[in-house]
Amino acid sequence: MKILQGNRLPKPNGHYSTAIVSNHLLFVSGQLPISADGKPYEDEDFESQFTVVFQNIENILLASSSSLHKIVKVTAYLSDVKFCPQFNALFADFIGKHKPARTVITVPALRHGFKIEVDLIAEV
Repeated sequence: MKILQGNRLPKPNGHYSTAIVSNHLLFVSGQLPISADGKPYEDEDFESQFTVVFQNIENILLASSSSLHKIVKVTAYLSDVKFCPQFNALFADFIGKHKPARTVITVPALRHGFKIEVDLIAEV
């Protein structure tokens, strides 16, 4: 098992690892719209928050020698069901033709009023 670390990776906000590689799989902890330098985007619109989350995910994938097309499973947590269509469109644009398994869950609230959190599993 290898815990990923690096300057371009978002720092964990608690007692957990941002990402771990184990048995040729990458496990990415829930990513919030907080940039790698620690700037939170809680006051930004949904698209801006989505962009920060997936920039973090791209950096984590690169650090593990993985890629978008190796993503196996995505779980997205959205703070309101009204964001579901927008998430679907942004996700399709971001990921391209690849269609990993995916679950989208609406929740009553996310930490600090964020609108989105995403975790995933990918091959390495």
